[in-house]
Amino acid sequence: MKNKDMTTAMKNSISEVLETMFFLSLDFFHNDADIRDLWTMGKDQIVAAKLNFSGPLSGYAIFCIPKKSAVSITADFMGKDEEEISDDQTNGTVKEIINMIIGNTFSRYDPDVVFDLGVPELVTFNDFLKEVSDSEKRFSVVIETLENYLAFQMNIKNA
Repeated sequence: MKNKDMTTAMKNSISEVLETMFFLSLDFFHNDADIRDLWTMGKDQIVAAKLNFSGPLSGYAIFCIPKKSAVSITADFMGKDEEEISDDQTNGTVKEIINMIIGNTFSRYDPDVVFDLGVPELVTFNDFLKEVSDSEKRFSVVIETLENYLAFQMNIKNA
């Protein structure tokens, strides 16, 4: 597995999904950013979704977004006011984002290989932080939008 190829596939997929589907203007933060330093811990509520995958590579990916940003993009996507958006709708949007990004990443990384994707699930941000150092191979991308930072991480258990 080539690290540069996977990182390029991830960044291209993130751009395509977030810019095209959710009309977010974004930029990628420097590669050595520590996602634990992005948000004011205790102040910003973070929504995190996890998606397991298996195939030639097995592991999981996690997408983290401040709840305020998640509500905003859900409202824009659904054509509603933010006050009309429920937690279930917000959580569903975040889970769908990780599903689209991972599916797109793998098809860009190797369009001839089949990966099995699990069902996206919500995880706590604290659980995510505990897992940051547990992976054998990790690809992290920090995304800067006009309003906030988002984070995407893929952990590979076998490569």
